[in-house]
Amino acid sequence: MTEPDILKAKILIVDDTKANVQLMERILAMAGYTSVQSTSDPQEVCLLHREHSYDLIVLDLVIPGMDGFQVMQALQQMETGVSLPVLVLSAQPEHKRRALAAGARDFLGKPFQLPEFQACVHKLLAANSAKLTD
Repeated sequence: MTEPDILKAKILIVDDTKANVQLMERILAMAGYTSVQSTSDPQEVCLLHREHSYDLIVLDLVIPGMDGFQVMQALQQMETGVSLPVLVLSAQPEHKRRALAAGARDFLGKPFQLPEFQACVHKLLAANSAKLTD
């Protein structure tokens, strides 16, 4: 996948805080990503992923109704044997080890720095595209 193709990657943001979603959408738009969706309802993630086959899901861990760990577990059941395309965000750094063990590809603490978020998204998408071309 070339650089312009990476910018067309399908990304889903899952966060119950509207300001966080808007910030991440703006950051990704400024970086040139053109296919970004969001939801504040964790119950929708599997259905949306089944429908759109996201290249990356940016997932907050603390969401009312169904936490990020439950979302990853549901995704894992849906895509057995596949590495989850999930970047976990959390203000609780002690959850990093558990999130990675649950299948997340990476973890960023909140609040994050704009360049750190952009670099992490790009790194994960580039790694994912390299796997697809191997």
